[in-house]
Amino acid sequence: MTDAKINPICILFAINRGDVHRICSGQVVLTLATAVKELVENSIDAGATSVEVKLKDHGVDSVEVVDNGSGVESANFQALTLKHHTSKIRDFGDLIGVETFGFRGEALSSLCALCRLSINTRHQSSAVGTRLTFDHSGKITDQSPVHRQPGTTVVLEQLFSTLPVRHSEFKRNLKKEFSRMLHVLSAYCLISVGVRISCTHVTSKGKKNVVLATQSSSSFRDNITSVFGFKQMQSLVEFEQVQAEDATYEEFGLSPEDSAASVPFKITGFVSRPEH
Repeated sequence: MTDAKINPICILFAINRGDVHRICSGQVVLTLATAVKELVENSIDAGATSVEVKLKDHGVDSVEVVDNGSGVESANFQALTLKHHTSKIRDFGDLIGVETFGFRGEALSSLCALCRLSINTRHQSSAVGTRLTFDHSGKITDQSPVHRQPGTTVVLEQLFSTLPVRHSEFKRNLKKEFSRMLHVLSAYCLISVGVRISCTHVTSKGKKNVVLATQSSSSFRDNITSVFGFKQMQSLVEFEQVQAEDATYEEFGLSPEDSAASVPFKITGFVSRPEH
């Protein structure tokens, strides 16, 4: 007898749309830092002058971002967490002059697929606020009136719970994830003049700590002091973009037409002193 030769059969299956959404969402929001970053950017883009980030048990239990921005109009509730829906651009041409932190319209949709998401919001033109609860596909499951000032509160519960492996890794590396989140949030604290940003952490035992805060200052200098302290501020040198001298143009073979006045941007900031 001879062994029968079996020809392998390859069958292609279309992945379920729900599974596709979960897979893609896991590539948009990869870490705790990414989740907080997306929500803080939305708050600042909404014109908020106060943004509070609140985490329970390093973000495992919940992440809450509260702002006093413009809020969400009721006409936009249904599309708020749908993929590729955004108020920040209308078409591809708008990308040339985009002046917001984000515009893809994927953050809230992705977060819905990764955790339990709820939003309390009140638009400036509304008399009362609204609490919205969403399912993992971004559809509203509950809507009820709520008392609050104009602005928006986004609450994430059990982040990454829909991805067991990611969730386990998140809990295993809690302190690293939390540290990276603070590092990213610090950058927004530095550049956001006129915006008060604070971050508080509530431990699993209920102890509350303020881990980061700025004071809605109108200067970068004050923001640096708030984040890094007065001593660190003393070790920095402020710099500003200025017109070059004629000798500099000659040295690099440039003409006055190549001056800073012809560049569509201006650079200012602070740099460490080269004393160490």
